[in-house]
Amino acid sequence: MTTSSDADGVATPTPAGPHTVRLALTGDLDYDTSGELLDRVRLALRGRADAVDLRLDCRKLGVVDSTGLSSLLQIHRSAGQDGIGFHLDNIGPALRRLLDLTGTYEYLTTPQRSEPAGENRTS
Repeated sequence: MTTSSDADGVATPTPAGPHTVRLALTGDLDYDTSGELLDRVRLALRGRADAVDLRLDCRKLGVVDSTGLSSLLQIHRSAGQDGIGFHLDNIGPALRRLLDLTGTYEYLTTPQRSEPAGENRTS
């Protein structure tokens, strides 16, 4: 993700098919930019009740620190709770290495079967 001065590059919506929300990630994903990513993902999904897939294009993603990884995990979890498939596209070698080292590669890249939020929660 990028620095705060270039917030428009954090997560930019890109063309996608029906029922798919696609965001292109650019720059570093770190402590300074993770909150912006979470906000942009929420905003992109807010008006899309028909969304069944969230695709994050990592082609131009730079360094990802532990806070950035935590954000990806949080997005994955939230998407699953909402019944939305989560996909990381175009994973580069640096991100792949981080995901391998932390044991999260399979978790974040294996297609998931999710239930909508209300089906397993207790009130």
